[in-house]
Amino acid sequence: MVARVILVTILLAQLADAASFAVGSAIHGIGLESNGFAVAVFASAGTNGVLAAKGAVVVAVIGLLAATATRFPRLLVWGGAVATSVGLLGFVANVASLLILAG
Repeated sequence: MVARVILVTILLAQLADAASFAVGSAIHGIGLESNGFAVAVFASAGTNGVLAAKGAVVVAVIGLLAATATRFPRLLVWGGAVATSVGLLGFVANVASLLILAG
């Protein structure tokens, strides 16, 4: 049960980051993005390319953590903490940028 909660938390944090990125890039373009990889993918494939790349990474991380959860529980906890934190940080940065630009 703990593993499922951790994995769902990762997913929710990453989805919040992806959604706030999509809104921000639709309104203000890619110029505000601080992730150089996302900017490069956006230049070649647009918003859908960035979201597809993010989705692939999230699926890979969740799959890896789920597959190793019983054998390496610390990896699940620490990896889950990092993946959730990165997603939340991206979400907060995106929302802060949107709020600053709106005001």
